[in-house]
Amino acid sequence: MNSFRTPYNPLPMYFPDATRGVVRSLSSSDIKRTGIKGLVVNTYHLREQPGYELLSKIGGIKKLMNWDGVIASDSGGFQLFSLINKNPKLGKITNEGVTLYSGKKQQKKHIFTPEESIQIQFALGSDIMVCLDDFTPPLADLPRAIESVNRTVNWAQRSKAEFERLVKKNGYTEENRPLLIAPIQGHNNYNLRKKCAQELVQIKFDIYGLGGWPFTADGKFDYEMCKINSSLTPNENLRFALGIGTPQNIAKLYQMGYDMFDCVLPTRDARHKRLYIFSDNPENIDPYSDQKWYQFLYLDRGSHQSDLSPVSPYCDCYTCQNYSRAYLHHLFKIKDSSAFRLATIHNLRFYSRLMEILQKSSTSRWLASLPEALARFSLP
Repeated sequence: MNSFRTPYNPLPMYFPDATRGVVRSLSSSDIKRTGIKGLVVNTYHLREQPGYELLSKIGGIKKLMNWDGVIASDSGGFQLFSLINKNPKLGKITNEGVTLYSGKKQQKKHIFTPEESIQIQFALGSDIMVCLDDFTPPLADLPRAIESVNRTVNWAQRSKAEFERLVKKNGYTEENRPLLIAPIQGHNNYNLRKKCAQELVQIKFDIYGLGGWPFTADGKFDYEMCKINSSLTPNENLRFALGIGTPQNIAKLYQMGYDMFDCVLPTRDARHKRLYIFSDNPENIDPYSDQKWYQFLYLDRGSHQSDLSPVSPYCDCYTCQNYSRAYLHHLFKIKDSSAFRLATIHNLRFYSRLMEILQKSSTSRWLASLPEALARFSLP
């Protein structure tokens, strides 16, 4: 059975990034004990190592990791676009797919297509797959944003066709087949996002994703754009806020109708000595409040070197139940790898606890009225 379609996976769900089939410093059993139900792996990186032929042969990434939870796989497109944007000599983006060059003189060419992305995701054995889309660069002008939308829709059609072919070939039923996500592009232009969403909804997908860069020109998180994006897809479909986000981002977007989230922040922050703690007993917080209900603990500060209290008095994670702030401060000071493990366990438990709070929340989710949000967009 598709691991996502079980009663053990209530929404919302947060997926840590296990890019190469591992959450850095943690075992699969470590992750499971934090309450995390699903992981996101990277199609492009796993194509390179260990290779999708091997993964297909051994039964997928779950077998390799000994992971019995949900696996979502991204398309690999974001990583490829990032590489090419940093160094255009590495490849180019065309309607056919993403062309990659390699070798000393960049003479070797490989075209990574929407079809290949889906084929690799089937080899991974993913429960949730993502169509290859044309990620709109943050500073894109209007012609580039239009190109991104048109290409995203075209690639989504090709991805869906290959997905349906492989569902049939592999003998899946409607009940146990993987789910397919189509990201919505359009930058910060309402007309383009509406066009993209309407055309993707006509193709029909299980889940619609928040694609693109959700920040305004001055670097603020663009809640208005996220709200609009959510309003453009049917309520009977799930919504995945790809790459989101901070705890407050997640709570606010859950209110807007988003169901699933993935982000590198808690694991990356843990490795940089920044831990998340609730400001009060989690049973008492209002996650939808504009007041900040969590804070950061910086383990490299000298004030923690003799502090024998746990990271958080409200946390039930393995780290907080067994070790002190002073010990974690010491481990980071001597650069011991167990510091990463213990800090990451705590941050993931914070995020899974947040999911539990949102699941129990009596506040009904809403799709807010749009006139104010739409005011800065040119309507059709």
